[in-house]
Amino acid sequence: MADWPVIARYDAAHLREIALPLGGIGTGFFCLAGRGGLTDWQLMSRPNRGWRPMYAHLLLSGRSAWPSGAVQPRRAETERAANRQIRPFLRVMEADIQEGLAGDFGAPQVLAGVPRFRDASFEAAYPFGRVRLSDPATPVAVAIEGFNPLIPGDTDSSSLPVAVLTITLESRADSPLDASVTLLLSNFVGTDGIARDLKDNVTEGAEAAGWKGMRFAKVREARTAQWGTLAALTDATDVRVARRWVFRDRGWNGEQLGILDSLLAEGFIRDDQPDRPCPPSPDDTWDSSLSAMVPLGPREARTVRLLIAWHFPWRNLAESGWWSGPPGEAVVGNHYAVRFRDALDAAAQVIPRLDDLRRQTADFVESVARRAAPQPLKEAALFTLTALRTHTSFRLADGTFAGFEGCSGQAGCCTGSCTHVWNYEEATLRLFPDLHRSMVESHLKHAVTPSGAERFRLSLPIVSQTWNGAAADGQMGLIVRVYEQYLVDRDLEWLKAHYPRAKSMLEFAWVPGGWDADRDGVMEGVQHNTYDVEFMGPNPMCTVYYLAALAAMEKMAALVGDGGFARECAQLRQRGSRWVDGHLFNGRFYVQIVQPPREPPAPFTFMTEEWRRPDPLFQLGRGCLIDQLVGQYKANRAGLGDLLDSQHIRQTLASIFRHNFRRNFRDHYNNMRTFAAGDESGTLICSYPDGERPAQPFPYWSECMTGFEYQFAVLLLDYGFRREAVAVAKAVRDRHSGANRNPFNEPECGSYYARAMAAWALLDAWDRSAG
Repeated sequence: MADWPVIARYDAAHLREIALPLGGIGTGFFCLAGRGGLTDWQLMSRPNRGWRPMYAHLLLSGRSAWPSGAVQPRRAETERAANRQIRPFLRVMEADIQEGLAGDFGAPQVLAGVPRFRDASFEAAYPFGRVRLSDPATPVAVAIEGFNPLIPGDTDSSSLPVAVLTITLESRADSPLDASVTLLLSNFVGTDGIARDLKDNVTEGAEAAGWKGMRFAKVREARTAQWGTLAALTDATDVRVARRWVFRDRGWNGEQLGILDSLLAEGFIRDDQPDRPCPPSPDDTWDSSLSAMVPLGPREARTVRLLIAWHFPWRNLAESGWWSGPPGEAVVGNHYAVRFRDALDAAAQVIPRLDDLRRQTADFVESVARRAAPQPLKEAALFTLTALRTHTSFRLADGTFAGFEGCSGQAGCCTGSCTHVWNYEEATLRLFPDLHRSMVESHLKHAVTPSGAERFRLSLPIVSQTWNGAAADGQMGLIVRVYEQYLVDRDLEWLKAHYPRAKSMLEFAWVPGGWDADRDGVMEGVQHNTYDVEFMGPNPMCTVYYLAALAAMEKMAALVGDGGFARECAQLRQRGSRWVDGHLFNGRFYVQIVQPPREPPAPFTFMTEEWRRPDPLFQLGRGCLIDQLVGQYKANRAGLGDLLDSQHIRQTLASIFRHNFRRNFRDHYNNMRTFAAGDESGTLICSYPDGERPAQPFPYWSECMTGFEYQFAVLLLDYGFRREAVAVAKAVRDRHSGANRNPFNEPECGSYYARAMAAWALLDAWDRSAG
């Protein structure tokens, strides 16, 4: 079995926040926690951060002469064990619970009173993670590896609704012992922890491709996001499956006592009521178990594999947080579910390919590990890919790829495949260009109005577009992305088909009251942008994006034979570049000239009424903005060259690092959200080194947000600032150390934020910076 190189290691002090998602693109997921638990079960079509079925536990049990703790099975079993000098042992396959013990009625965690492992560590190279568990009183050390296939260029194989757990048991005893691994799992088909209908659940034995286990389903079908199937299977040769009834006939937690007694006595749970009918109420379900019997010789290590597959075909857009259409169209299909009949079929198709899928995934991880870039850059590039494989991203039944900005606790956050967020990320284009193309095409086909305004949030269902705003940065960045897609695919016919809409998007800047109504290559109008406000007057962020769009359109126009337009774009770009260098560069960085509009702005260009004020609020002003050169960042990815004076670009990058990078935040006053605090380091969105801060700056100015930090680090590399780039990226990763935040979740406006995938560009930027 191919192994994988470890990118990051976490000791016991850095496990608390770790939760590595196990799931494919658009499939849902659950997490392997740093301390070993299976957490955050989000297999259905919306988030529910932290939710876990009543039972979702891995347990180790067995019998050995190894000295053990005071586990007390039934008396008769104790006497038999004593006669043979054999003692039973039982552990939940997690590290000791370190927090959340002080509930109103004691520790609230299920099975909190069952012993766990004292020592734990975690190692990872996403999508792989491995927790190691050991305990002086336990004769078996455990390693639990989790992964889901991630293979660049193979979207289908990277969109499988499965999680693979490889569990290695290593005996530390000098004599043989009997051990077993048990998955204790409630049949939760019908609930995602929010909606709840468990009535008529069925658990049955199952087999697929020679693996044995159990299948969860319902007697009746329902067109809800919570309806579907789940299968749990193992490659072990000696397998025991049991169903148990959650209605507590025995009282006083007698069910749990029965579970523990069974495991201590026999290493598996007996099916005590196999003929009982389906639960009669929406609140009752089967609690089931799958046990793999694993005898171990002296000092022997053996491995069993556990595959959990699922199939929940429906996505409720209203529940997931993305909805603007008629109620009858709220439920749509999930693409992965079209490929499989049910969870057992998914398992049957994956198992024969499992070794090859694992090898190809390990090869991908190895290719990143071999890169010359420093460890924080490789870690950032890999670990932020979770935004593609959690509920931030999904695919409709027809394959359309769409994304939230991130995920809040129980819904997606900020709908619409938002252009001014997704423009920053580079991972999708480079790893799964078909998905990038799908998102770009959706915007071009369905969000561009006859006037050329591009609705920066795409409504679903796709035919019903209701968002009435265009973002200057989002629209210009989308134009560059069209050209980037062409550079990857080299499909001239595709470019010709979409060129008219891309052209109209650029021309929208020139409409009366538009962003560049006087067609001088500079945006002076009311410019809605990623800070959720409108900048008014010339500013570097939107105008440099505009220059990048002009440069991209110049290239595309020449490719499709529109020579006149290509020349016009070149002239505007050159004129605008000269003006920006001459008027916005203050000798250290670029600033905004706040300039309310002289006439009403064009429709779609504004989302607030600030333009009516003579002194509009929420402006950049004389601030030093972290992404004032984001247009240059996109231009460099597309090979478009410097858009401004090269020396000015270098001076600006040095100034951003000097003024915005903070070694700590002990003396930083932040009225917004807090993503860095105390002794943590980070790069501010904006600073005002000359003390000319507006009374009410634009939102988020005093925050640190990882996607912005990564695009800045990439630009630093583009211009040779290697030390500074590593410092910026390392500060981000240090803020996600496992002790303070989850290394696999970089939030901004929601968890698993899409903009963070800008980190993928760090790898190529590092390689180029060596030249």
